Amino acid sequence: MSLSKGEIPPNDVELLVKAGKDGKSRGACPFCQRMHMILLLKCQGGDLQKFTVTTVNMSKPPADFIKKISSRLPVLIHGNEIVSDNDEIVQYIDDNFPSPSLAFDNKKANEICLEVFSKFSYFTKEVSHSSAQLLAELRKINNFLDQQGTTFLCGDYLTHLDCEMLPKLQHIRVVAKAFKNFEIPSEFTALWRYLNNAYSCETFKLTCPSDQEIVHHWTVKPEMPHLPRDKENYYSTETPERRSFDVPIKKSINGEYGY
Repeated sequence: MSLSKGEIPPNDVELLVKAGKDGKSRGACPFCQRMHMILLLKCQGGDLQKFTVTTVNMSKPPADFIKKISSRLPVLIHGNEIVSDNDEIVQYIDDNFPSPSLAFDNKKANEICLEVFSKFSYFTKEVSHSSAQLLAELRKINNFLDQQGTTFLCGDYLTHLDCEMLPKLQHIRVVAKAFKNFEIPSEFTALWRYLNNAYSCETFKLTCPSDQEIVHHWTVKPEMPHLPRDKENYYSTETPERRSFDVPIKKSINGEYGY
């Protein structure tokens, strides 16, 4: 339910997100990153002036947290309002902080993004041993972006769809490589250009977890295969933080470099 202005202090906004392996730092939940990105964008000349981000260790949650607040994250708290469903959080933010608008009306863009994360999950959890279905979904996104020729999925600015998809694509990139030695093909140049645009965007960079936290987020899932010892060491959260923001660069016929 949307509240009238003035009923709740407009900047009394708190986002509860998953804690990292140490139980304190920010973790790697893609849904938490999605909400963090949205709130940051709403702060850019819009109705929201500030908000706080609080990490919650769900393996040892605070007393009465699950009973009184939620059994899952992310959670948005605005005054006395508590919202824990992802779609409801997005709607609540838009209702109470409509500017700037992150809405999009490109149905095709939404359609080509629907299956990629599930196909990635099937592949990494070894429900499917072939990468063919994941490749097919990534190719759909690449071909769509190539036809669009825009900076992001629905235009030259971030929308709700980008806030949903970019965290997922980063997980696909990092986790598929760690567990399956799979990499997004370099010939998917439009998809790489899209990722590079995200890596140049402060909203994405400020909210993006480290590769180590992303791998840890998936390692603890019981359906995932075990990492070899060398990769366990490489992706240990005890090592300095790394973020895969590099992109393959190819030389074109005219001698210029591009993505």
